[in-house]
Amino acid sequence: MKSNEKRCLVLGATGHLGSRLVPELVARGHRVAVLVRDGAQATRFPTNVMVHVGDATDARAVREALADNDVVYFLVHSLDRHDFAGIDRKAAATVASAAEESGVGQIVYVGGPRPETTLSPHLASRAEVGDVLAGTGVPTLVLQASMVIGDGSASFELLRSTARLSPWVPVPSWMHNTSRPVAVDDVVHFLTAAADTDPIDGVFDVPGPERLSYVELVQRCARVLRLPVRVPLPAPVWSHKLAAQVAGLLTPVSANVAEPLFASLDLDLVPDGPPATDVLPAPPGGPTSIDNAIRAATTTAPEPTGGEVFTEERTVLTEASPQDVWRTVTELGGDDGWHTLPLVWTVRGAIDHLFGGIGLYRGRAPKIDEGDVVDFWTVVHRDDDAQRLVLKADMKMPGHTVLDMRVDRHGDRTRYRQKVTFTADGLMGQLYWKAQKPLHDIVFAMMARGIVRTACTSR
Repeated sequence: MKSNEKRCLVLGATGHLGSRLVPELVARGHRVAVLVRDGAQATRFPTNVMVHVGDATDARAVREALADNDVVYFLVHSLDRHDFAGIDRKAAATVASAAEESGVGQIVYVGGPRPETTLSPHLASRAEVGDVLAGTGVPTLVLQASMVIGDGSASFELLRSTARLSPWVPVPSWMHNTSRPVAVDDVVHFLTAAADTDPIDGVFDVPGPERLSYVELVQRCARVLRLPVRVPLPAPVWSHKLAAQVAGLLTPVSANVAEPLFASLDLDLVPDGPPATDVLPAPPGGPTSIDNAIRAATTTAPEPTGGEVFTEERTVLTEASPQDVWRTVTELGGDDGWHTLPLVWTVRGAIDHLFGGIGLYRGRAPKIDEGDVVDFWTVVHRDDDAQRLVLKADMKMPGHTVLDMRVDRHGDRTRYRQKVTFTADGLMGQLYWKAQKPLHDIVFAMMARGIVRTACTSR
C-alpha cells in the first residue's frame, strides 16, 4: 500500500453525499469499501470498490466491513423511516463500538447546525449521532452543514419544487428564518480531504457563502431557473404538517421526510463555530456561490445560437482611478442599481414578468463571480486582472444580449469601455432590436456616464 493511501469505509454510500464521495476517494488513490443493505446496489460502484452487504445496525456486518480500515465515513440517515432517531442512534452506537474495537484511526460524520435553543427532532437526532460517534476514543471529525445544495438532497428537492410548482408561495413565519446553504461539491471536498490528513478530533462548521432566508432561497432558485419572481402569500396557518402533506402530493419527497425538514426551519440554522478550513484545505477557488450550486443541481434552458448580430459600443474617459471604476462595475445591481434612467429597468422587468420572465428579480451575491446572478443578468466572465466583466441578459426577448464592460488606463486617464452585443433570433429579433434601439441608446449611454460619475464620487 502506498504511504499516502488510506483504506476507507463509506456507510451511506448510495446517498447524495456518499455516492459522490466514493468516486472521489477512488480518484485520490485510496482503497474504498462500502456497506449497503441491498446487494443489487453493488453495480453502482467501480469494480475496485469492495462492497459489503449488511445493515449499519448489524454489529457483525459492521465489524466485518470495518476490519483493516483506516477511516470510516458515517453518512447514514434514516429520515424516510418513522423511528429515524432510534435507528440512527443504534447505527451510530454500533459503528462507534466496532470502530474502537477494530482500531480505526478516524471517524468522519456530517450533521446539522446546533442552535442554542430547543432543537427539532431532526436536528436533535443529527446532534445525538455526532455525540455517540465522538463518545469513543476514536478521533471523530464532525462537520456541521445547513442545507446541502445538490441533486438528490431531499432539502434541495423541496426548495427546487417550491420554486417550480407555482407562481405563488405560501410564506408562514418560519420561512423567514435563515441558514447558510452550502454546495454539495464543497461538502464532498472536505470529506475527501479528511482522508488525506492526520486524524482530526472535533466539531467544525461548513458554512455556505451567504446567509439567506428560505423565502430568499426560493426566489434565488427561481431566478437561476429563469422563472418569474414568486409572489409571497402570508400563510399564518401553514403548519409543518400541512406543508409536508402538500409536498408529499406534489414533489418527489414523501410527507414523512418533508415534515421533520420543515420543522427544522423553525430556527435560524447559521453555523457559528470554528470553520472546517481551520483543519482542512478550502475548496479550490473558495466556496461555491449559491447561484452556481443551484445551477449545478438543475437543468437550465440552452442558449439560443445563430442569427444576425448587432453591436453598440461606448467609451468614457475619467480622472477616477481604474480601481474605483472597476469597483463600481463589480458592484452593479442589487441595492446599488445600474446608474441609469430611473425606473426604466423596473418597467422593462414588469413587462418581462407579464410574459413569464425573471425581470422583476432584484438581488446579487456580495461578491459576484462566473455563474452568479445580478438582478436580471448572469455573470459569464470576470477577470479582475484584466478588469473585465461580461454579463448575459436573462429576460425574455427574441434573441440574447451580452454586456461587456472593461476598465483600463488610457494615457494619464482611466478608460471605461462598454459593449452591448445582441444576437437576433430571426426576423422578430431584428425588429425587436430596431424598435427598442432609441431607448436602448439613452439607457446605456446614461449607464456608462453614471458608472464613471459614481466612481469619481467614491474617491
